[in-house]
Formats: sequence, C-alpha cells, structure tokens
Amino acid sequence: MSIKDSKSSSSHPSIMSKGKKEVLGSYDFFTTIVTLYSTDAEGWEEVKNCMVRLKYCISKNEYISYKDYDTLSKVIPLIFHEYTHFYDCSSTVWGARYLDMMAKAYTADNLTHGGKEQDFHHAKKFHDLIRFSRLPEYYTENTKVKDDSRPWDYFESIGNRFSSSGELTDHPIVFTWFLNKNGEQLVRSPISTISLLECAAMAQEINKNLFLIDLLEKAERTIELNIYRNKILDYIYNRDITEYSVCAHLVANKCQETDIFLAYKVSAVLSRLVLNTPSSVFLQIAEHCDFESIFGCTESAGEYIEKIRKGLRYLEPGFLYYLICRAMSDGKLNKLDEGFSLICASLQKLGVNYEDLKNESRKEFLEYSRVAESSKIESISMIAKAGQRNYELNNWNNFKIDFHRLSLPPARLDDFSQVDLILADANSLKSVCLNKIEEELSVGESWVIKFVDACA
Repeated sequence: MSIKDSKSSSSHPSIMSKGKKEVLGSYDFFTTIVTLYSTDAEGWEEVKNCMVRLKYCISKNEYISYKDYDTLSKVIPLIFHEYTHFYDCSSTVWGARYLDMMAKAYTADNLTHGGKEQDFHHAKKFHDLIRFSRLPEYYTENTKVKDDSRPWDYFESIGNRFSSSGELTDHPIVFTWFLNKNGEQLVRSPISTISLLECAAMAQEINKNLFLIDLLEKAERTIELNIYRNKILDYIYNRDITEYSVCAHLVANKCQETDIFLAYKVSAVLSRLVLNTPSSVFLQIAEHCDFESIFGCTESAGEYIEKIRKGLRYLEPGFLYYLICRAMSDGKLNKLDEGFSLICASLQKLGVNYEDLKNESRKEFLEYSRVAESSKIESISMIAKAGQRNYELNNWNNFKIDFHRLSLPPARLDDFSQVDLILADANSLKSVCLNKIEEELSVGESWVIKFVDACA
C-alpha cells in the first residue's frame, strides 16, 4: 500500500482529533505511542527511498524531484508534528507532571499493582488531566453567522467550568471570541493546554514543510510556497478548530504580524516556555504581579484580574500564555530572535526573571520526572529517563527542536508494524517494542477508565 492521500480511521481515537475519528497521525495520551495512519510498512519503503535521494540532493546541492517532494511532504511534517507531542509530554515540566500522574494513576490499580483505595483518586485526577487538556465541546461556541470574511478581530473573556454534578465552579476558563471583518461574532474558543501543545507541534510541521519546499526547483518552489501559505491561512481561519490555532492568532494580532510562519515560530517559543514554567512561578505571578498596569483599575477589571489569578493558581497553561501575550509591547516581531526578547520583556513586566524561571523549571521537572522514573511500570520509567535527557537538550530561545539528538521511540504504522525514525546511538528509546509499551500501559488505561466510571 502506498502513501495515503485520504485520512484513515484511528483504532484508538486521539483527543487531538477533536472528536473526529479520521486522523493522519496521533499521539496517544494513555500509552504515549505515536501512530502514523498515513502509511504502512510498504509505503514506508517508498518514503525511505525518497529520503536516500533527498540526502544525495542535499549533499550535491541539487534540487529534489517534485515526485519525491510530493511523497515526503505527506509524511515527514506529520512525523515531526506527532513527535513534538511526545517531546512536550515527557520533556517539559508539564510533561513530567503528566508522567508523574500517569505513574501514580496506573499503579493505584489494586488488581495489577496492589494499590490501596486511598490511592484510587490518582486515577480520577490523571483522567481529568487528559480530559480537560482539550476542553469539552460545550465550551466552544460556534455562532450561526455564516460570513467568516477576513481579517478577523478578537476579544477575550473569562468563564468558569462546571463540576461533575453540573454546578458552576470557581475554576476559570479563558476564551477568545473571533469576529469577522464586519465585527460579527463567529466562534468562542477556549485557550486550553491542547492549544499550546498543538501550536508547538504545528510550528515543527510548518518548519519541515518549508524545508522541503525550499529544496524544489525555483518555479515549483514558488508555486508550492503560495499553495502552502494559503493552506496554513485556511487552517488558522477554520472556525471549527480555533482551539488549535488560537495561540498563533494571539501572537499575530498582538504584534500585528502578517507573516503567519513567523507568528507560529514565536508562538512555539512561548508555548514551550509556558509548558516549562514551574508551579512556583505561576503562584508568584498570581500573588505579586501588577495586574492593574496591564488591565486597568476599574471595578470590572478587578473582577477580571481575580479570575486570572484563579487560573494561575490552578496552574492553567492557557492563562499564563494569554497573560504573557497581553503584557507584550505592541510592535513588529524580530525575525532574528523569533520574539524571544519580547517574551523576556513580558516576563519582566509580570515580575519574573527569565533565568530564575529556568532554574526553578529544572528543579520541578526533575522532581516530577524522578517520581515517574522510579515507577514499577517499566515503560513509564524508561520514558521518564529519556525525557530527562531530552529536557537538558532543550534550546529555550529557538522554536526548532533538534529531533535527531533526542531519545524518541519508534512510530507505529497503519498496519501495526513499527519503524525507527531517530537512529542516533544516543537514542535510548531506539527499537523499543511498542507492543510491550502498549500492553503495560493499556492495563493502566483500562483500570483508570473503569474506576472513573465508578465515580459518582
């Protein structure tokens, strides 16, 4: 079977698919497995042959054929998109906390690991972490306005979650309302953890697409670049998936940046910084930031600020991302530093020193990661160890991830075969058995779902 143009159904629906079963690739939050539904073992042989020719062309400073480009562009960007999810879910502070919670949830299983009833709550907390990383469809409000003409405008609002019993809680959600060029409201989208994770992954996907386009002959390159730019614009202006594109919108609008590729680079840098921000810094900002200098000192501003404080106390990444964007100085982005100087200046405005944040980040990352590393579940321990090495290789002020230096597991193909994509000797996850990982972690997943179903 060759590389697929059409989307194929996921046997294990991904929360990245936003409720849709048809996906080209996925990262499974319960098993950490990356799956590429766009190709199988036979199709991968075709990809490998194209990659051999690609390396030859690069070494000879020659253009690649359009046929090879067409094949590679369907697979390579997708690979790095999904591996970005694996990286962020194991090699950031947020990811280490997620692995820590997974380890505690899965080992609370009384039948498999001898867990005690007093530890069962870890299963519910881990399930909620995954469930609310992408907020339920209820919180996205798509209006009946048909005209989605560009450019869009936007404004923010803050609401609250409902509890499992249907009552309003004090747990806030920050929203972005998107409006068409006539000022009519189109869709209200939450800024969720998935918003940040998807923004970071899209930036890597875009980077790989542009890399491949740049290797084409000039005439083909010009055509493909225009096609791809329009494709990305259609993506970010798709009102049905604004929870995925909202982070890029916020940066582009704040900085009045028309180059969507640059906006994604800066958004990725900011997303990863937020995912690496330790709880101590969230709480420091909540307690000591001069919010009135950003939002004003009216009575309504005071109510709004208190909800932002609550969001930070709940360690909600979307609130910190939004706040840093609001604190940014107006003006064009600097292509040389990919907005990093603006981000650091925003942190200073929030009362945070960048170097202090990095130091506290490492402490908290290791605190969570070492708990996961000590897990009696071998797969979690192995992934946590790899995540520690990957964390140390992170370049905070560069949106690009150097995947070829990282420890990353094989990917599963559509026919359930597996393939090693990162072959470096230092890759501690090279050639690990995905079936073994799935067997171990699916037991934990089943236990979590079974227990959560029992919770009133």
